[in-house]
Amino acid sequence: MTSFYSSYFLLLLAGTHNAYNTGSHPNILLIILDDLRPTLGCYGDTYAVTPNIDALAQHGVLFTKAYAQQALCGPSRTSFLTSRRPDTTKLYDVHSYWRTHAGNFTTLPQYFKNHGYHTVSFGKVFHPGIVSNHTDDQPYSWSEDPYHPPSQKFKNAPVCPDSDGSLHTNIYCPVEVEKQPGKSLPDIETTRAAVKWLENRSLMGNQPFFMAVGFHKPHIPLKFPKRFTDFYPIDTVPMPPDDDYSKGLPSVAWNPWNDLRRRDDIKRLNVSFPYGPIPKFYARYIRQGYYAATTYVDSLIGHLLATVKSHFADTIVALLGDHGWSLGEHQEWSKFSNFEVATRVPFIISKLQSSVDLISDKANGKNSIYEIKREKLYMNNVNESVNHNKIFPFLFVSESGDIHFNTKYKGRTFDKEYNYNFSSHEDLVELVDLFPTLVDLVGLPAIPPCPDYSQHVEICSEGNSLAPLLNTKLPNAFENTFRSKVLSGTEIKKASFSQYPRPGLEPSVTPDSDQPRMSETRIMGYSMRTHRFRYTAWLKFDNITYKPDWSEILAEELYDHKYDDGEDHNVCHKKSYQFQKKHLLKQLFHSLGINSLV
Repeated sequence: MTSFYSSYFLLLLAGTHNAYNTGSHPNILLIILDDLRPTLGCYGDTYAVTPNIDALAQHGVLFTKAYAQQALCGPSRTSFLTSRRPDTTKLYDVHSYWRTHAGNFTTLPQYFKNHGYHTVSFGKVFHPGIVSNHTDDQPYSWSEDPYHPPSQKFKNAPVCPDSDGSLHTNIYCPVEVEKQPGKSLPDIETTRAAVKWLENRSLMGNQPFFMAVGFHKPHIPLKFPKRFTDFYPIDTVPMPPDDDYSKGLPSVAWNPWNDLRRRDDIKRLNVSFPYGPIPKFYARYIRQGYYAATTYVDSLIGHLLATVKSHFADTIVALLGDHGWSLGEHQEWSKFSNFEVATRVPFIISKLQSSVDLISDKANGKNSIYEIKREKLYMNNVNESVNHNKIFPFLFVSESGDIHFNTKYKGRTFDKEYNYNFSSHEDLVELVDLFPTLVDLVGLPAIPPCPDYSQHVEICSEGNSLAPLLNTKLPNAFENTFRSKVLSGTEIKKASFSQYPRPGLEPSVTPDSDQPRMSETRIMGYSMRTHRFRYTAWLKFDNITYKPDWSEILAEELYDHKYDDGEDHNVCHKKSYQFQKKHLLKQLFHSLGINSLV
């Protein structure tokens, strides 16, 4: 899992050394979205309205098969910000700090800071609390105190209005922003703060910066300006094709979405534990809320990118979700699993050049009428100091002044109409690859691969640099930052890996089988995704030594993505798949550095 192809590593090292000596270091903007699965137009979701992220992807590379190492915020962020897997950070919950718990590992922003970058954090970048030592890993990672939006303290407050006007702690929570505490929302405040910093920075010197901006949505509660539901009329919201409990699914693999059950609106539904489904009418509202929250954040990202483009040309932008989220697939919600929908994430790397148009308005060479109305719906609630001369042609305004969505421009039709030819890469990649990739792209000294035991190694990576893939797909976009000769068509890795802990074989509320503490964890599920298969083995786990017991597999899952992209049919016990299962188990053992037991 940690090895580089030796020829690649020498090429990367040579290329980055030359770039480092030139002293040419681009700025970095890292955008992290909380609980975002690939519900984006650029990923082929024809229902999603995400024009700004789509435009960013048009001028970069999106990885179609990118995976988080654990479907929980704290472990995932600690993993990709240190480029170490959860078994190395020894963090599977949100109750410890890796520097004191596992090792004094150098972080991604810390590495940039130590190499001359000014590093800043806005919003949720590190997971808050003890996971980042209650300081967002200060003073190690950041040149300034990280910014957190004041209204985030109302995250779980009863601010969600019901039809009778009463306020509750609901999952589904469209709101009028001016009636919220502080008359704002966290992601709006984060965007304003980041934009202000960028504008001030443009008046200062040339020291390169590493800026990380973390948006809280679409994490629950699904709280967003209510006008964003206009993009998704409730009677048009589709249900997933696989919204029934999967037969053959081992009970240990099931996550009972305890976090949703604690919310007022879900409590009123009286859903039976642990497998009772949310009624379809309300499942549709949750799905609407998730899409609306995603479009809301996309609008803020558009403002952030416009500011960067205006003041800092040729900035490298990386955008990702910290893990996925189930939207009713298999009758499940939230994350807390090893399923594809919980572990697969959007992962886009782009170079935001001064010539890039974030939003195209080339339809017949005409300006859209929406340019006049944009503040009413899409760009509202952010002080627009940047002159946004681009518009959103997928909207139109009727003679009565009402704003409507023009379905002509949805999804792939939109892409064809505007010539949005996304450069995508189908190789398997992981979020632990982010750290070495950004280092290589800006020309800093390459990150060495971690040895088998790396607890005392401060700087190393358990991922792989994706710079070869980026150069293959975008030879012009990154030619000034990374100049090594790359062999095209070479695969970086043959599998991606995720894992998830459980307190027992059955779903439970106490202990919480979705989010068990380490002291409660008795089982670990190791999941391996190849191009065709997902194989998961559930094992006994020692929470003192942090070691799994591979002598006995408690439960298994095997999904064949050639026929079953939804992972609805566990075929691990079918005779016709026994050869593939044995081969995958050996591959998993080998990747984890374990002598084969089969």
